[in-house]
Amino acid sequence: MTNDAPTPPKSSRRRYMVLIGLIVLVAAGWSGAWFYGRSVLAGQLDRQMNTMAQNGVDLSCRDLAIAGYPFRYEVSCLDMRSQDRAGAAASLGGLNAVALIYNPRHVIFEAKPPAAVEIPFQGLAGDITWETARASIKFTQSGLGELDAVIGGPEAAFENAVSTGRFAADKAEVHLRQAPDRPEALDSFVSINDLQLKSLPELHEAVSLRGHLRITDGTALLAGAHPASLVRMNEGALPVELVLLEASLGESRIGASGDLVLHGDGTLSGALDVTLGNADQLLQSLKPFFPPDDNRFALVKGVVDSLKPTATDMDGVQSIALTMTIDHGSVRVGFLPLGRIPPLFQTGT
Repeated sequence: MTNDAPTPPKSSRRRYMVLIGLIVLVAAGWSGAWFYGRSVLAGQLDRQMNTMAQNGVDLSCRDLAIAGYPFRYEVSCLDMRSQDRAGAAASLGGLNAVALIYNPRHVIFEAKPPAAVEIPFQGLAGDITWETARASIKFTQSGLGELDAVIGGPEAAFENAVSTGRFAADKAEVHLRQAPDRPEALDSFVSINDLQLKSLPELHEAVSLRGHLRITDGTALLAGAHPASLVRMNEGALPVELVLLEASLGESRIGASGDLVLHGDGTLSGALDVTLGNADQLLQSLKPFFPPDDNRFALVKGVVDSLKPTATDMDGVQSIALTMTIDHGSVRVGFLPLGRIPPLFQTGT
């Protein structure tokens, strides 16, 4: 038998060859773009880690790898650890991340539990776990540009030399970005839904928190700068604006806002405008925080009772306004001392 199939004309064969050549060129170009983007991402990660190291924060991550060819980048590593010059250390079980090929500077991270943190100069240590933990991070040429993180079902246990605490929440969110009206300032937003203080079983109500903090020259923190260096750059007094801090506890709530200053020794000073909603119920909810032999609760209640005639209606809640003063970490209302905020970093770091 003879093969009678027609032979394709030379023009058709040339078209096939051109088409195959185009496919090969596109594939080669795509591969080149992927590997170039991978180098950009790897360089950015190296640059960020080097910048942090120059600012006294050593970061390591075992088995760091970048995969995901051909349409995305998948970054993974195990056993992430960090330590600053003051000895504060943290660890993370593992990290996975994904970035699309056309935007390698925008990375979606997913953290694997557990995590641990240790701050020796405050005598503080803690362990943290969660159900889900994801973050969207946008990098710039100089470092971290923007961060949005959401943690589902976090649980934590912390202890220091005198006490321990166990916490759980439904969800926690953290957002960091450059202030839109002040490019050198850092806006920080935090919210925690249904926080339960398990180490205080007397406190039956869950607490919901939200806060907005603005730090002058704070964008340097995104590049790995240590807070102590920012204080020194601002002649020993770094302005910090507490735009909003609000806590809701059942039918009561407390809000605060004001201007603060971070000193070279890590302590805070300033004045806050504080609002107490449903003050009587709020005080009863907060009573477990005061030791049984501490007379400060009675003194605080006396101050609140004296201010009740000045209460006003705010969104349907009877609210009392007062001023809280912070002097190098010491907190007071009028002449009544309430406690002390520990230094945020160790002197000399």
